[in-house]
Amino acid sequence: MFDQRTVRVLLYVAVGASYAVGCASVVEPPIRAQYAAAHQARHAQQARIDTLLSFQQKPATLDEYLRYAFAHNPRLRAAFARWSAALERVPQARSLDDPVLSFEYFLEQMDTRYQLSVTQMLPVPGGLRLAEGRAASEARAAMHTFEAERFELYERVVRAFNEYHYLSRSTAISEDNHRLLIELEQAIDARYQSGAVSYADLIKVQVEREQLADRLASLRDQRRAQSASLGALLHLPLEGPLPWPIVEPSDAATIDESVLAELLADLNPELKAAEAMIEAAVQREELARRSGWPRFMIGAGYMVMPGRDGRKDASDLGLMTGFTLPIWRGRYRAENEEAAALLRATERDRDEMRNRLRAELSLAVFQFRDAERRSELMTQSLIPKARQALAVARQAYADGQTEFMTLIDAQRTLFEFQLLAERALADREIALADINCCVGVLWSDPGSLPDLSGRVPEQRRDHQETPQ
Repeated sequence: MFDQRTVRVLLYVAVGASYAVGCASVVEPPIRAQYAAAHQARHAQQARIDTLLSFQQKPATLDEYLRYAFAHNPRLRAAFARWSAALERVPQARSLDDPVLSFEYFLEQMDTRYQLSVTQMLPVPGGLRLAEGRAASEARAAMHTFEAERFELYERVVRAFNEYHYLSRSTAISEDNHRLLIELEQAIDARYQSGAVSYADLIKVQVEREQLADRLASLRDQRRAQSASLGALLHLPLEGPLPWPIVEPSDAATIDESVLAELLADLNPELKAAEAMIEAAVQREELARRSGWPRFMIGAGYMVMPGRDGRKDASDLGLMTGFTLPIWRGRYRAENEEAAALLRATERDRDEMRNRLRAELSLAVFQFRDAERRSELMTQSLIPKARQALAVARQAYADGQTEFMTLIDAQRTLFEFQLLAERALADREIALADINCCVGVLWSDPGSLPDLSGRVPEQRRDHQETPQ
């Protein structure tokens, strides 16, 4: 119907235009490489952790919980999928519209039998570059959002892990005190039978024991709920409570809030995502400004005309061009105003986020210092003194020099101080995780904490055994 040369010309008009406008990408390869590295690391980590861990059968450390959560948490995997989806919008943004191939057949073939044409609409100058840059900025924002989700998951796992460990220590301390009250009740009962003490002393120790037994039962019931919260972060099936965790010694840390504020401004992934969205909004605004420019069209057509006076049909090959007429200026003004308003909103969101993160960092630093102060107060001063007071009260009661309530008060005070010490230790670890989450410090080992400043190893607890 038409020769091979004509077909080539028609196709080259459309395909050649696509390549001429700029299909090659400069911004995409780096973000593709970052995604590929993260994808490979996640798969390697998941394969390694799946073969090493079985949380339902044996106790695990915080590092093991974190590694497993990073490989399996559904929310984190969803953020990773959104990053992947954002990457796939980059090649879409830099592509031309599909060329239009049309065929026209004339019913009354007086001057023309049929006509074949192909046309390609071209974007405004620099339009594809801006569209690709905008999509690449959104992909970078999705990458930083994934990093922010990872930090948030880190903070949530650390919080759930330490709350679960605090529950284990509270249960162990309550069990120890309950055993002591049982022994004290037996001793008081024996002395009551011999007439050495009054019945009121026996009733008082029984009331104290029953109150502690009720508290202990509540702690044991609470274990399943807190285990479920921790298991949900790891995407584990609910097959009974997890074993009590293994807590490793923690290091001392000297926190410099001014240094942390500088790190927050430079490293926080939420702020980086906001900056990337501002870049995307700037490119969107420039695209909106150019939307009122004419868009050009190029094309080629092949026409077959009936022969005259018995001659063969004649054909002709033509080139065409055209451009749009952007006459509806009100629409383009509204588009420009919309893009400018979205840019302002994105910048204000970034400013609000920076203020919020600074406030959260300041609160986390206060909570960290407050927890360290409370821990030192309990372990270095109040608990030793409470133990001495309990020993003195025991001896004085045995000698008949004090009332029984003095002994009970001394026992109860030591018990409460022990719980407060464990609470302070848990609060310290949670606050330190909050600081890391605010700052956005990356570390090679997901279970370790960044070296913020000078650190001196110190033992976290006088005893490391946990109740089984």
